[in-house]
Amino acid sequence: MTEFQYAGTTPDGKPCQGSIRAPDEQAARLRLLGQGITPVRIAGGDSALRQAQVTTKALKLKRSDVLLFSREMAHLKQGNMPLDKALSMLKETANTDRLKAFIAKVEEGVRGGKSLYQSLQPFERDLGRQYLVLIRAGETSGSLHIILKELTTQLEAEDKLRNYIISSMTYPVILLVVAVLSVVLLLAFVVPQFREIFDSMGDALPYSTQLVIQTSDFLRGNWMALLAALAALTLALSRWAATDGGRRRLDAAVLGIPLMGKVLTQLQFAIYFRTFGVLLQRGVPMLDALRISVDTLTNTALRHDMESLVAVVKTGKRLSSGFTSQYFAKTSTPQLIRVAEETGQLDATLLGLADRYEDEGRRTMGRVLATMEPLIIIVLGVLVAFIIVAILGGVLSINDTI
Repeated sequence: MTEFQYAGTTPDGKPCQGSIRAPDEQAARLRLLGQGITPVRIAGGDSALRQAQVTTKALKLKRSDVLLFSREMAHLKQGNMPLDKALSMLKETANTDRLKAFIAKVEEGVRGGKSLYQSLQPFERDLGRQYLVLIRAGETSGSLHIILKELTTQLEAEDKLRNYIISSMTYPVILLVVAVLSVVLLLAFVVPQFREIFDSMGDALPYSTQLVIQTSDFLRGNWMALLAALAALTLALSRWAATDGGRRRLDAAVLGIPLMGKVLTQLQFAIYFRTFGVLLQRGVPMLDALRISVDTLTNTALRHDMESLVAVVKTGKRLSSGFTSQYFAKTSTPQLIRVAEETGQLDATLLGLADRYEDEGRRTMGRVLATMEPLIIIVLGVLVAFIIVAILGGVLSINDTI
């Protein structure tokens, strides 16, 4: 049996809509006619499902679209506006065709008798499972506008954190690229200009000058092979990282980087604990909240460690007894969670831990950046100075010989 959504008219001419289960579309139409309903539109079944999958696959939402949708829906629902009217108004004011198409699909589902949660399900890839679970909790409890407001706040916090990371890393990355290009340009184009002058000296040149010239010759003579080797290494690494074992080892290695690994761990746990706390706060069962929260961890090494919490809770043990990961070894997180379980304030404690991890991550990143920028400048200065001194040393040795 398949569920079909229909819109039609009753015997007295009034419009109606709803859902009906039938083996196929023709059977659904006959059942509606038997109930005295004249069907105008019937949607559903495998063909409609395939069409919806194709449509939603082609329609990829950006985070800014989801944030705008959540914010505006929270404002409209706070004023007790009916869901279908709120969606219709949002569709008219949407600033992009992508967002307008998304709202139109959601509105179509709502007008077809589906709940907002059911209408948003085809977009789980872009919205995330946490978003849908909270929407369902809001509709069930009658507090949809509160849930939408909380989702807006959480999305804004995540965007703010992501933008902070990107803006903080932009300057060091540019500085590193400029440093590498500067050294390559010196070796590839500046040093060869002195090659004819130094050829007559042979082994009489200083060792530093010979080393710079040999490096320049190697770079100029094998640049194609070096690029090919780099491309092959990148391709092999990407394929290895695409496997489960390779991705986990690579993520574990990233977490082992001094300071930077600590920053990534803290920021990942900030999102994890915030999601966990919000879900518990809205009445989501702990096992479901744990499974959804784990999905927010993009680092597979951390995710593998945290997945064991589901098994711990399933066996009836305390949640705090499962926090045995090495990443909590020197922290008070397990003790705080144990106290929260005893006092019945687990959701508030988890949200507090999220704020703590985010603050610590920001402070640690500040220290990393404060160390990284001068370190890149110093290394670049040393390399450039070594090349220049080596060339000058070769020129002075020619003068001494003459």
